[in-house]
Amino acid sequence: MTDTLSRITAWFAAMTPQTLDSIGEVYARDAHFKDPFNDVTGLEHIKAIYAHMFENLSHPRFEITHTIEQAQTSDTPHEAFVSWQFRFDWRGRAFDIPGGTRFVIDAQGRVADHIDYWDVAQLYEGFPVLGGLLKSLRRRMATPTV
Repeated sequence: MTDTLSRITAWFAAMTPQTLDSIGEVYARDAHFKDPFNDVTGLEHIKAIYAHMFENLSHPRFEITHTIEQAQTSDTPHEAFVSWQFRFDWRGRAFDIPGGTRFVIDAQGRVADHIDYWDVAQLYEGFPVLGGLLKSLRRRMATPTV
């Protein structure tokens, strides 16, 4: 792992409301961020997403589990894919959501593009009525095993 990706993943793993002020060291000013709930451009919008996370969830934290990196060449940007576990408590329930992030890193070593991939149904399945409905739908749509 390059020093750049190591610095970026360390920031995510240690993120707290207090570290959000250093977000400009990790993200480019006009960075793009997309996850299942948000699609924004700009440092202040990205910072607001993380601030909202800390305001609404208890003990949110990312555990980085794997990284894959492609160094920049004359034909390709510096890209990385990072797998993680997002752990948090919400309304007295513990959640542990696996996911991944695709980063495009600019020439200054900052995230220019951030796209999160995770199954939002895992979150909804924790709710009593909606969870039962989603689990039932998942069973009906699954390929039968032999």
